[in-house]
Amino acid sequence: MKYRILSVSALAGLAACQTAPQPAILTDPSPETVAAVTGVLAAAVDRAEIQLGPGDLTRDSVISVLPPRPGPMEGNSPAVPTIFDIVLMDGDCYVQERASGELFPLTGITCRSTD
Repeated sequence: MKYRILSVSALAGLAACQTAPQPAILTDPSPETVAAVTGVLAAAVDRAEIQLGPGDLTRDSVISVLPPRPGPMEGNSPAVPTIFDIVLMDGDCYVQERASGELFPLTGITCRSTD
């Protein structure tokens, strides 16, 4: 019993070391930064080319990746945008897919908390 209490205490201590993702915004609105973020998002949705939805990434922490346009033989498409949140965790910037919670690092890109 004593061993179980120590194990649970150790696990709780390890879990406490990780911080929860905080909403963030980009600090640099340059075309190079937007291109780098677009590249990470394209890899995240497994598409070569993507189009971002409207928004200012230096003011909004939400990014939408628009679905591919329907082909000439398609009518109304049921596809919906893929939504990502810009988050800051342990001083590093990530995009987090809202549906799955998966994190994708924004290496070399700086962001700041919205709080």
